[in-house]
Amino acid sequence: MESAAADSLGQINPRMGLLQPTDINGPSAAPTDVAISPVAPAPHLAVITDVWSWTARKYRIRATVLLIANFLLFCGLCVFTHWLHYARLFDFSIQTYLQPLRFWGPATLNLNDLVLFPISVDMTPMYGIVVGLLVASMVAVPISVAIVYRFGSAIPFILAVAIFAHMPWLAFTLLCSCILAAVRPFRMTFRYGSALLGMVPVLIYLYLATRGSSEILTASISPERKLLLAGPWLLAILAACTMLAAIIFIARLVNFRPGAVAPVMAVMFATPAILFHSSVGVDELTYRVLESEYGPRSERFEPVQDATVRILNLLHDWTRPGIEREPLRTALLAVWNARPGDITAIKHRVARPLILELLANRQAAYDACQSFIADHPRSRYIPNALFLQARALDTRLDERQLLGPAAQQELYTDFPHVQSEPVWASLLAQFPQSPLTAAARLRLAQLRLRKGDADGALAALSARELPVPAPPGASRQRVRSLLDTEPPEASLDFEPEPYQFEALRLRELIRANRDDPKYGVEPLQALATLDPHRAQYLEQLQRLAAHYPESLLYDNLCVRWASAHRDRHQRASQLRACLSAFPTGDALPEAIFQLADLEIHAFGITDPASRAAGLERLHEIVARFPDSCWSRAAAERLRIVEPQSESEPETEVEA
Repeated sequence: MESAAADSLGQINPRMGLLQPTDINGPSAAPTDVAISPVAPAPHLAVITDVWSWTARKYRIRATVLLIANFLLFCGLCVFTHWLHYARLFDFSIQTYLQPLRFWGPATLNLNDLVLFPISVDMTPMYGIVVGLLVASMVAVPISVAIVYRFGSAIPFILAVAIFAHMPWLAFTLLCSCILAAVRPFRMTFRYGSALLGMVPVLIYLYLATRGSSEILTASISPERKLLLAGPWLLAILAACTMLAAIIFIARLVNFRPGAVAPVMAVMFATPAILFHSSVGVDELTYRVLESEYGPRSERFEPVQDATVRILNLLHDWTRPGIEREPLRTALLAVWNARPGDITAIKHRVARPLILELLANRQAAYDACQSFIADHPRSRYIPNALFLQARALDTRLDERQLLGPAAQQELYTDFPHVQSEPVWASLLAQFPQSPLTAAARLRLAQLRLRKGDADGALAALSARELPVPAPPGASRQRVRSLLDTEPPEASLDFEPEPYQFEALRLRELIRANRDDPKYGVEPLQALATLDPHRAQYLEQLQRLAAHYPESLLYDNLCVRWASAHRDRHQRASQLRACLSAFPTGDALPEAIFQLADLEIHAFGITDPASRAAGLERLHEIVARFPDSCWSRAAAERLRIVEPQSESEPETEVEA
């Protein structure tokens, strides 16, 4: 009779000696006329400590299935976290596990890297909320599983953090947290107290993992930026504590019955993923990786690099014994006898691999941008991708710097390549309101003038669409709230003002010299084909001036020839000669400005009279040529080098 009553009410847990309810009406339901075994407590006094306390088969199956489902979702969450940081879903190479283990040296990873690369909270503050909720879920789920399902059930979740999220130190921290939260003697009767105790190692981890030698944190930063960097981790702590409280409350409310905790965990998994796709986007992550690999600050297109190590390696490979005897002998004799012609030939041969490498990088950048445009045709970063694509095609290697005494690998983009014209045209036609079109207008005008199409160049530089250059840095001076997303072009550090000035300069040059009575637009076209970064640029200008001695462009050719001299004394002498030879003409303000710049910055440091003369020339430009782009440049230069006099009254501002 007692055995039958026990079977109808539940099963005895041999570990706890408690009668476990199995009736469908719940643990409080018990028949009033059934005899109870004298060795077991009454059903309404049965203590349920966790999910596994429900020993009936249907509860065990339900608990196991839901735990596996939660584990699979958690693995997806860890993979999602790894994808956000590395833009790869899976990577099981040994290096991806060893590198996060480092906690010393310059290559040490900082937890702030997760919110700075590839997506930065500076540009997309909502991304910080996504990361904060992700970390909160990764912290709260193993601790809550340890409390609700017992410590052993949390081990797979901890391993998932180490294996799929590639965060070994966080996994070790969670192991300590789960021990404190669910293993005796640390385990408390007050379960939320155990959860808060388990959060202590997490607090220590977040404090230590956000310190370090990250370059971006060593410099002084604004309070707003400090808040953006600290915000995700503060949110992670608060959200994790809230999640733990919700899970434990619901678990106690249903007496740890399986099935009630899983939906809460599913919501925890889904929230950061949904928030990312709705407020950030896959295109943001893809573009940030694209920009980091092929943008202006990428290693592939770094403007100035020391090429001495590369040159030495190339020389070693070229002259390595056992390959060819003749190159080794030629190089040795050239250096031994100091024959300039042979040394120049060796330089060109060594520079060839660097040029081929640049061409390969240009092609890779073009293809990557093309893939992004095809995969994300409606992304707000399409103008950026077009800009990077055209800029990559325009990138060239300055052979003067590479073959010169400094041996610098210097890149430049101010002489556009003919292949970039369709890309610049697409940027200008599809996104005319983007600030990046300042570069598109200038490059299209340069390319069209190179083909002799002066009208097409002026159309790109139309006065109705060409803005007046603002002071440098003005494009970044705007007020935004803490959670506002930066404009797409902000991460490029793009300043439209230099492009706008060059566009105004080119427009004035075309208008003043296009209607040459003898040569027409031919001199302008010839000048547009000259690359200022070529070693023969001075000679080419000289030949061009000799070929068009009676053209309207002759004074401009002479001024540019004088300004291109490397020696500053020779440059100043030639500019003074141009002022004497051309007292009128459209090249006069440029000659005065270039000479004034030399007198102020090159000679004025040690000669106050020269500096005063340079300032006087700048005032002359402003007074005599108010409509010229050089007048605006002179006014801006005066604002910088000539501070306002203390005796000058301040300008009143009307209310």
